[in-house]
Amino acid sequence: MQDKQPIVVILGMHRSGTSLIANFMHAIGVDIGQDRAPADEWNAAGYWESRTIFQIHEKILKQLNCTWKNPPMHLPVNWWRNSNIQQLKSGLVEFVHSECDRTDKIWGFKDPRTAILLPLWQEIFDELQLEPIYVLSVRYPGSVAASLRRRDGLSFSHSQALWLRTNLGALSHTRNHLLGVVDYDRWFESGLEQARTVIDSLNLSRSIDQAQIAEALDRVILPRLRHHSNEQQVACSPIVARFYSLLYQAATNGRIPDEIWAITETFEKTTDLLNIWDDLVAERDEIIANDKILLKKQRKYLNAIIIVFVVVLMIYTFVLVGACNWFK
Repeated sequence: MQDKQPIVVILGMHRSGTSLIANFMHAIGVDIGQDRAPADEWNAAGYWESRTIFQIHEKILKQLNCTWKNPPMHLPVNWWRNSNIQQLKSGLVEFVHSECDRTDKIWGFKDPRTAILLPLWQEIFDELQLEPIYVLSVRYPGSVAASLRRRDGLSFSHSQALWLRTNLGALSHTRNHLLGVVDYDRWFESGLEQARTVIDSLNLSRSIDQAQIAEALDRVILPRLRHHSNEQQVACSPIVARFYSLLYQAATNGRIPDEIWAITETFEKTTDLLNIWDDLVAERDEIIANDKILLKKQRKYLNAIIIVFVVVLMIYTFVLVGACNWFK
């Protein structure tokens, strides 16, 4: 039986250091692709993500009637088997296949949207005989919220819910295949340990020496680009705070606590309830939208009636005034 080709998949919430990990992996020899999105004011060191994957992900989310800012708590059952999404999947298959053929290095990619679209990606990996190496980047949710408020204007509660949803989605679909958890802030406090976690997850320990690691860290870890830290203590909801503390433990000792899987399993068991809730919300939104359309039509008719009334009144007034002048 032919061995599967490894592929690196970087998972994590937006503004959680996925770009930093991708940058570091590139520095130690992983091929992160060539069609990368350019740097901008929000990510001066670059996003390190494929524009092709980003664009297809956006189209998939549109098919699911959501965006990365407002994904449902649970996507519809077997959503990835939808014919329109399968057509979009073919673009991902073609792109990944060409990228893996193009390079003789381990190829990998990152896009925070991947965390909630993993069932589709796992189907792609099976078709292309690829073995995913999942690495999860986490960050203190208060810092994530501060960054998202600054960049996207999201409320703190919105960001917390999004942070929890994204990380639960990532854990739910990776299970025993998650080979590394890294914490954004630890790059600046324990960079060498973090680097070792990434290198070990990629099974590159024998091919990279200490000098190469130090050089990669000097090039990638730029404290001036760290705008928010976990020292800026912002109170999180209890479940978010607890979940982050468990993920931080996993990042520091290399072992994912059993409690993480217990929380993830609880999330998975609520699938039916969440689907019912999402249907109710969608139905409510549709009713509101229809009411708005009806109200708009009613306003249109009312405006027409008012205009006709005013015109008739003006004609009547004109006739009445004319008649009065005539009798004088």
